[in-house]
Amino acid sequence: EQAITAYELALQVRTREAFPQDWAGTQNNLASAYLSRIRGERAENLEQAITAYNLALQVRTREAFPEDWACTQNNLGNAYGDRIRGERAENLEQAITAYNLALQVRTREAFPEDWAMTQSNLAEALMQRATLTENINNLDTAITLLQEALEIAVPRSPNFIDSQYRLGNALSRRYEYNPNPSDLEQALQAYKIALDAISPEHYYRQQIWQAIPTIQSILGSRLVHDGQWQEGLQLLLNSVNQLSTGSDQLAHANALFQIGHAHETLSNCDNARLYYRDALRLYDHLNDAPGIAKSRHGLGSVLVSQGYLKKGMAELFKARERYHQLKKTDQAAAVDNLYQAAQRAMERQAREVYV
Repeated sequence: EQAITAYELALQVRTREAFPQDWAGTQNNLASAYLSRIRGERAENLEQAITAYNLALQVRTREAFPEDWACTQNNLGNAYGDRIRGERAENLEQAITAYNLALQVRTREAFPEDWAMTQSNLAEALMQRATLTENINNLDTAITLLQEALEIAVPRSPNFIDSQYRLGNALSRRYEYNPNPSDLEQALQAYKIALDAISPEHYYRQQIWQAIPTIQSILGSRLVHDGQWQEGLQLLLNSVNQLSTGSDQLAHANALFQIGHAHETLSNCDNARLYYRDALRLYDHLNDAPGIAKSRHGLGSVLVSQGYLKKGMAELFKARERYHQLKKTDQAAAVDNLYQAAQRAMERQAREVYV
């Protein structure tokens, strides 16, 4: 709040007419303050940031001030990437355009560290676009961008940690679309590097510090998937304890689900059932349809395996409906197979009782 006040006071003298370059620089700084602002409505703060960045670009042109222009384009990309108002797809396109413009000046040869940072930001936007469009080509491009950025990023620096974390996410997502063991191995390695690189001097970076339990959660789930159940489960338990007191409720729900999955893999059905239920409650609260579907799928599977056929089938029925709504036909078919098997088991039980 004090930063915003100070920039606004500066703009009373640093006018566009009297000091255009200083005015543009202060507009850029004011925008960055709004981008980080905690008070007020988040959506409105982002709109203020976008407006101020665009004002700065009226003076910070590529012809007159190429370095400043590229810096503000990168910042504008960040603002559009976080934007709440407007169409999500259009905001991402605006972000991608801004990052690509910045990279016209922020080249690897001229400004290697700035180039690496913008490459990483562009990769994140492409990953988000991949989530919307389910176009794996965006993930391929993002992975290449991040790998290139990491050739330049200073080891253990914030950008290095961010890029490793994002690389792990991109590789993990590509693995989900096309299971390639190499992608899973590289994702695990990237997460480990990111986690090992976070040290006490990064405590002031709230975003990075909050990322630790999320990294632990993703890494733990991957280890469980890869057969390292005990090590993976321990990481998941560590992460869920930290996430339970944080603000990222979706990450908390994901961690709860993954712990449930780990317990199911280890045949600890009672624990699996408890964690799946906890995950489902949180996904319901967040109205997260994919999370609701997979939690009901897991819960139904465990209940059926424990012999609670009627309760399990009820959960599987709801999971199947959710998967159909999400147009996830493969998952719906898998649930249907389990549902049919449970139904046949119930019919056998009924015949045995009758006999």
